[in-house]
Amino acid sequence: MRLVDPVKGGWVVMEDESNISIKAQDRYRLDARTLGHGSYAQVFRAAHKETHEEVALKRSYNRQDARDRIRREIQDQKRLAHPNIMPILDHDPGFTWYTMPLAIDNLEGLRQGPDEEELASILLAIGEALDVAHQLGLVHRDISPPNILALPGQSGAKYRWVVADWGMVRRPPDEASRILTRTGQGMGTPGFDAPELSTDPRKATPAADVYSLGRVAAWYLTGTTPRSGVRLLPDAEFLHWRPFVNACTQQDLQMRTQSMSELRRMVQAVLIDRDEPVPTKASRLLEGVVLGQEGSLEALVRLVDAHQDDTSLYFDYFAQIPTGPTRSWSQSDPERAALLASVLARHLVNDSWGDRDKEYVSTPLAFLHTVLQALVSDNNLGHAQDLAADFFAADVHWQDQEQRRRSLEWLADLEAPADRAIAPVLGARPDVVEYYREPGWQARSVVLGTILAGG
Repeated sequence: MRLVDPVKGGWVVMEDESNISIKAQDRYRLDARTLGHGSYAQVFRAAHKETHEEVALKRSYNRQDARDRIRREIQDQKRLAHPNIMPILDHDPGFTWYTMPLAIDNLEGLRQGPDEEELASILLAIGEALDVAHQLGLVHRDISPPNILALPGQSGAKYRWVVADWGMVRRPPDEASRILTRTGQGMGTPGFDAPELSTDPRKATPAADVYSLGRVAAWYLTGTTPRSGVRLLPDAEFLHWRPFVNACTQQDLQMRTQSMSELRRMVQAVLIDRDEPVPTKASRLLEGVVLGQEGSLEALVRLVDAHQDDTSLYFDYFAQIPTGPTRSWSQSDPERAALLASVLARHLVNDSWGDRDKEYVSTPLAFLHTVLQALVSDNNLGHAQDLAADFFAADVHWQDQEQRRRSLEWLADLEAPADRAIAPVLGARPDVVEYYREPGWQARSVVLGTILAGG
């Protein structure tokens, strides 16, 4: 509102009515007991004094940080018009409270047992809602079962699941008028919070919400409350969900599923492939890799990553990925390549070979060597060093002479700085040195020659 100053003349900007707070009790009758409370607000059952409509009313605590949080929650939630985002029905013009439909309960209270059809519908609905938010640059940062609420369903559906509690939302940097989160300040619900939220939650990306929704799926399928930093994957009758959960809940941000659109696509793939046994799926994907079918290698990698204790999956399928795709994958995703190759190497050392032909061991050994070579050639020396220890142990364990020859030829060609990365691994294992040592052996690297060429 603008008025003329009667003394000085000119316009004076007065406080707009929309910034004047209205007490919640002026419009609503609030129950004495709360429905719930959080770090910055309480929720009450309330009834509008004129219409008598029953609603849930969320009111901030009388602290500046709490008022800032609920203001942001109201402003951002009003921008997100989606059937699976909790709508705001009414709010204080001064942004100290708002009302929303009264929920039946939250996911934590309504889960009666694992129902994968229900889980899939929840993931697809909430994933679509979060995708809308992400396209506007908004990251929720606190997806958990208590923040997924059920409203009455429509068109025969029992529930309409909605995302609530947007007070911890991360805005795009150019829209964040007031910093509400500090570096090192934790964010989210323990066990469901993405690891990166504990360091700098202001830099959260959509992958943080992917992680949390993946942890919701893990909790739903296992009935186990997740613990921060501890892997939680479904098993037994829900084994087919394991690759999905694993891909969404990778601790390393770069190895995790990055978007809600990709998460939703993977949910649909789970439903299509759920009756396919793991070996059958692995065989189909390996054939796709050999034929050059797009997406087959990525899907096979996700499968073996999710089943790291499945020896046959590693021996019989993973190790048979052809050399070309193995090199390309190792160079494009070096951290995962080193990790999974090390899993295979440890299976070779620690687990039964079964009735497989002993000569076949040259196949997984050659696969490991290919990954190691690719890492070194692309100068991913830290990952190469991690894998080298496990590869050398497997090579010594099986004493395959053809692989020993290939390993020595490769070591002979190594130059700085690769030789400096590999030498400490060799030197730390006298059994490996003894296995590879060969009088008269010539190497480009002085340090490797000193270690292996002695008599």
